[in-house]
Amino acid sequence: MQVHRTVRVGVVAILVSVGLGDAAVAEGPAPSWWRMLNPVAWAAEHVLDLQAAAPPADPAPGGGGAAVADAPPADDPVAAEPVAVAAPAEADAGELVITGKKPPVEQGDRSHLSALPPRDLMLRPLSESPGLDTATSVVGEDEIEWLEAYSVVDAMKYVPGAWTENRGRKVKQFFSVRGQTYPYPEYLVDGAYFREFHESNYFMSANTIERIEVLRSSAVLLHGPGGMNGMINIVPKRYTDPETTVTQIYGSDNLSRTEVTYGEGDEKLSYGIGAGFRHTDGNKEMNAEENITNVYGNVQYEPTKDLTLSMTHMAFFGKRELELAEKPADPRFRPGTGVTRIDSYDPMRSYAFVGKAHYHPSDQAWTEVTANYGIRRFSGHRDGQPNWIEEDYEYGARVLQGMKLCDVNTLRVGGTFHRWRTPTGKRFYVGNPADITTYTAFIVDEHQFDRLTVNTGYRMTWEYIDTFGGFNVEGQPQGGLGNVTITEDWSDPLGTYTLGGVYQLDDQWSLHGNFTWGEIASQPGMFNAQNERPGTETRFKYDVGLKRAWDGFGEVMGTLFYVDQQDAAIGQRATRIVNGERVQLFENGERRTLGVELEARSKRFECGTQFFVNTTLMRHRMTRDDSWVNDEEVPNVVLGGGVSQMFGDQWEFSVFTKRVGDYENERFLVGGSSPAALGDFTEVNTKVTYFFGDKRQHRAFLMVENVGGQHYSTVNGWPHPGVQYIGGVSLAW
Repeated sequence: MQVHRTVRVGVVAILVSVGLGDAAVAEGPAPSWWRMLNPVAWAAEHVLDLQAAAPPADPAPGGGGAAVADAPPADDPVAAEPVAVAAPAEADAGELVITGKKPPVEQGDRSHLSALPPRDLMLRPLSESPGLDTATSVVGEDEIEWLEAYSVVDAMKYVPGAWTENRGRKVKQFFSVRGQTYPYPEYLVDGAYFREFHESNYFMSANTIERIEVLRSSAVLLHGPGGMNGMINIVPKRYTDPETTVTQIYGSDNLSRTEVTYGEGDEKLSYGIGAGFRHTDGNKEMNAEENITNVYGNVQYEPTKDLTLSMTHMAFFGKRELELAEKPADPRFRPGTGVTRIDSYDPMRSYAFVGKAHYHPSDQAWTEVTANYGIRRFSGHRDGQPNWIEEDYEYGARVLQGMKLCDVNTLRVGGTFHRWRTPTGKRFYVGNPADITTYTAFIVDEHQFDRLTVNTGYRMTWEYIDTFGGFNVEGQPQGGLGNVTITEDWSDPLGTYTLGGVYQLDDQWSLHGNFTWGEIASQPGMFNAQNERPGTETRFKYDVGLKRAWDGFGEVMGTLFYVDQQDAAIGQRATRIVNGERVQLFENGERRTLGVELEARSKRFECGTQFFVNTTLMRHRMTRDDSWVNDEEVPNVVLGGGVSQMFGDQWEFSVFTKRVGDYENERFLVGGSSPAALGDFTEVNTKVTYFFGDKRQHRAFLMVENVGGQHYSTVNGWPHPGVQYIGGVSLAW
C-alpha cells in the first residue's frame, strides 16, 4: 500500500506540474534536442503551431501572450522594483544585466548583512519554492567577518531557531534549526550533496566562504535526497578583483589562528586559494587539544560565452583529542574514574571536491551537471587499547535541465546519484562496513501569474543498502541480530511533493506560503526494542510567511510553521549497549510541531547603527506509551540578536546575544538515569573593532565571549568553559 500511495501521489504531482507548464506556453519554439527528451516541450511547440494559425489574442495579465517589453502601468506598485532584464539582441545569448540598487539590508556604509540573491532560475537552478523565502537565511562573508567565525557552525550561530549541541565526542557539534533532529540538517558544498559532513562542518574554515544558505524549513526538494529536516548550502568565495588577506588571532586556552587567502578574477577566469592553521590547548586537564590545518582552492572558467566550468577543493588535516566530560556524565567519559576513555584522532584527514559545468546556449534553456567526491580517514587511539581506523568516502552526481516554456513559465527536471561507503565502519559501528546508494528524480514547474508566482514539484527517492550493521548488541541473543544487519535491500520508493508560492502585495510587502508532503526513511543504524529498523515516516509541512523590505529600514518577516509527522522515529528512554557504546532506541510514533519565527534585520543607518534580532517560539508534542506528551528534549524558545555601532569610520562596537530555552535528556548519563536539565541560558558577547589603512580595509579587534561566565551545558557533561577572550589583526590588500 505504501508503494501504491507513493505512485499515486507522484502521478498527481507530475500531472499538476505538466499542466502548469502546458498552460503557460506562449512564445518561442523549444530546441529540437529538448523536444526529444521532454514531451512537455514537444507538446508546447505543437500548441505554438496551432496558435500561429489563429488570430492574435489580447494578452491577459500574467499570461504568456504579454510581451516582456510591455511596461507596467504607472500606478503599478511592483513597477518600481529592481528587476533582471534580458540583454539587447546584439548581446551574447543567455547574458543577463542586473539593474537596480542593493537590497535594503545591504545598504549603508560597511553593512554586515546580506539578502537572498535575486531569483534567477538559470543562474541558480537549485532555487527552492519562493514560498520558502521567509524560511531561508543567508549568512554572507561580511557577517562571517563581523562574527569572527572560525567554522561553518560558528557562522550559523545567530540564524533564527539555530541550536548547537556542543560535546567532546566523535561528532563534536550538532547543528539544527526549529528543533529538527534525527536526522539533523544535511549539507551541500556549492550545491553538491554530502551525506557525511557532520564531522567536517566544525573544522571547515569559514574564511573562504561567500555565503551560507540555511534552508530552515523541512520542505526542501531540490537540494538533496533528504531535505525534510532542512539543508545547508555552502557557497565558495569567488573573486572579481585581486584580493589578499592575512589574519592572525589569539585567544584563551592558548588559541592561535592563522589564515591567508588570495584571489583574483576577470570576466573569463577567477580563482582563489587559502590556507589556515588553528591550535588550542582547550582545558589541559580534560584532554582537549586540537591542531587543524585547512587548505582551499576554487577556480571558475568560461571557455565560451555559453559554458561556465568551476572546481572547488577543500581539505583539512590534523589532530584532535576527544575532550573528557564532567559530572553528571557517565564515568567512562570523566577523568580519574578508573574506567576513563582517553581517546584521540591523530592524524585526521578530510577532503572534498566539487566540479560543476553550466551550459546556457540561450536564455530559454540551460543544463547544469555537478559531480562531487569526499573522503575522511581518522586514525583512532585509546589508552590501553588497540588503535583503529575510521574511513569513509562518498561520491555523487546531479544533472539538471531547465527550460523556459515561455516568459512566465520555467520547467526544471533532473536526477541525482549518490553513493556512501565505509569499509571500516564509523563511530560505534567501527568494524562493520556500510555501503548505501541513493537515487532521485525530480520535476519542478514555476509559473508567474502577474504578482503571483506558483511553484510545484515532485521528487522520488530510491535507496539501495548493500550492507549496513552486523554490530553487537550487548545482552541480546545472537540469533536476534539478523534484523539489525541490512544487506542487499532496496527500500520502498519515497515521494516528496511541494506546492508553494509568493504574492507580491506591493513594492514592499510579500506573502509567502508552502505545503510539502513527504516520506522519510529511518536512518540506517536506528533500531527498536525488537532489533528492527523503524518504519518509514510520512510528514506534512506547512510554512506561511509575511515579509516587508524597504529602503528606509531593511527587512522584517514573520513565519508560521506546522509539522505533522506520522510514524516518525521517536527516541525512547530505553537504551542498549552497541559495541560497547550506549545508544538510544527508537520507536515509530506521532510528532507535531507548531512554531512562529519573527525576524528584523536593518540596513546601516546614517547614524552608524545596524542590528538584527530574531525569535523562534515552538511547541513540540509526541506520542509515548499511546499518550500525547510534550517533547522535553527540544527547547521551546530560541532568541538571537546583534547590534553594531560605528563611531566615525574607524571604531566599531558590537554586542551579540543568544538565548536558548530549557530542555532535558539522558544522553551520556549512566544507564537508567533520569533526564538532566540542559540549556536555559543567555549568552552575551561583545566586540571592539578598529579599522585602519588608506581605505580602512585593515582591522584589529578584541572580543569577549560569554560575558558573565555562565557554565551552561547543551549536552550532559560538557559545560561552556566560561569567559573567553579573542583578539587579532586582519590585513587586506
